[in-house]
Amino acid sequence: MAKNKPGIEERKAHAEFESAASHWLDESCELFPEYASKLGFRKYDPLLGANTPAVHARHIALIEQTLARIEATPEALFTGDAWLDRRGMLAHLRIELLFERDLRRWRTNPQTHTGAAIDSIFELLVRAGESPAQILPAVESRLARLPDFLRAGASCVERPDPLWVSLTEQSCKGAVEFLGGLETELASFSKNPRRLSSLLKTAANAFTHFTASISRKKTASAGSFAIGRERFEFLIRERLGLDLSLSEARAVGEYQIARHEFLLREAAKRHGRSPAREQIDRAAAAWNPDKPLIEVYREATSRLHADLRKAGLVTLPQGDALKVLPVPPFLKHQFPTAAYSAPEPFSADRTGIFWVNDLSLDQKTPARRAAEIRQHHGLELTCVHEGYPGHHLQFVVQYNHPSRWRRLFAHAIFYEGWTMWCEKMAVDHRLVESPCAELTQLHDALWRAHRIVIDCGLQEGTLTPSGAASRLSRGVGFTAARAKADVNWYTSSPAVPMSYLLGRLEVEKLHARLVTGRGWSLKKFNDWMLSHGALPYSWIVRAGAGGFLIDRTR
Repeated sequence: MAKNKPGIEERKAHAEFESAASHWLDESCELFPEYASKLGFRKYDPLLGANTPAVHARHIALIEQTLARIEATPEALFTGDAWLDRRGMLAHLRIELLFERDLRRWRTNPQTHTGAAIDSIFELLVRAGESPAQILPAVESRLARLPDFLRAGASCVERPDPLWVSLTEQSCKGAVEFLGGLETELASFSKNPRRLSSLLKTAANAFTHFTASISRKKTASAGSFAIGRERFEFLIRERLGLDLSLSEARAVGEYQIARHEFLLREAAKRHGRSPAREQIDRAAAAWNPDKPLIEVYREATSRLHADLRKAGLVTLPQGDALKVLPVPPFLKHQFPTAAYSAPEPFSADRTGIFWVNDLSLDQKTPARRAAEIRQHHGLELTCVHEGYPGHHLQFVVQYNHPSRWRRLFAHAIFYEGWTMWCEKMAVDHRLVESPCAELTQLHDALWRAHRIVIDCGLQEGTLTPSGAASRLSRGVGFTAARAKADVNWYTSSPAVPMSYLLGRLEVEKLHARLVTGRGWSLKKFNDWMLSHGALPYSWIVRAGAGGFLIDRTR
């Protein structure tokens, strides 16, 4: 289909968009250099922002001005990729404005400040991996700035939610322990170990003082984290790209719970006589790898990569690398059993890190070592989710997109929906052949179905965190501690928990339309989806004029 050359008005609109978006990015990097560093702009590595109320006020004004400029560009002058850039940027700015100006999270959630502070150190160390020497000067520079950053953050906080105060106390305690463990690990890399020791102690004290300051603040009423129906439905539109009311979303969740409970029962019959959960637990108890876990993960990741290439289910990019590394000792208590660190969006390096946290190595008895190892049962699906064809493949393709704006967008309905699709695809196409793989994949989908209902209830204010945790314990078999931890992050990330399964359902609808309906190959379909970046699937479809879908795979 030939495309007419853009006219004068279209070129002017596109230039105005680029100007407004570029100004926003440049100014945001100056206000929040720790954010710029995470994007891959190296000059900001040693810096921390001022983090004062005045800085947040300037940020709000910047968002408002940028949003007004972009909204003033006529939508009709943007098509295809240009339309997606504009729509993605509008969503990014509108969501930022909701949390900054309307919900004032920098006022009500102390974790906004402690999270940014510890992440500013943590991200640098993660990037350094097992060789922190080169990054240590930037780490020391940030450690020196961290007390002022936290003092300014404490001055921002007013009427915090009581749950978030409690979580902040826990995270600050963890930050103190984390910083205390760094001295032994980093001293040999420092040119001045005594100065490093002093910086670490002063930074740790800053977290302690922050906790004391926040604990003296008058709190809001319990459950003040709930954003309410209207704002939640706004996020469903802007984060998920879905035209659903809260009640409709909850109905989807309830239906998917019933559906996946049925699918689990039917799958369990094919594998044995006992319920699915018992079969999964029994398989985990019997699993005893004959080599170190890190080697098992590396072999599984390498095999999946090779099998994907043979199966031809998706195009594997050139020039990327995925390192499977053990979590360094000083980061062990900051990671789950496994995690993924994506490349930085604006860095030329396309190396991702797949972290394996083998806590069995720290246990003194065989029984405790075995219990820790069992936490990794089903690791093949974890490798699918975090590596190939999951997060690593998705982010590498996204960060190679010709539009720099597409590198910034991070809609969970896309990237978590994609990983859940990958897990199902891996089971369906026998990339993972563990006897319990199907049961595990269905059980995890059931967990994500419960998230939809819980997300709605928490943010509407009809479900308490303790009630939500009880629901996970009853519905999915989580321990009380695991359920509570899961729910805690739901409270501060509205519409993200529901994104996982809702995202996979969107992929399945497109699969029915394009593969079953139009005869596309599965490879063409997967490549087409990944080619747009992490945007809601509904927008990707809408970007095609007259129902014509953007297709870079022809």
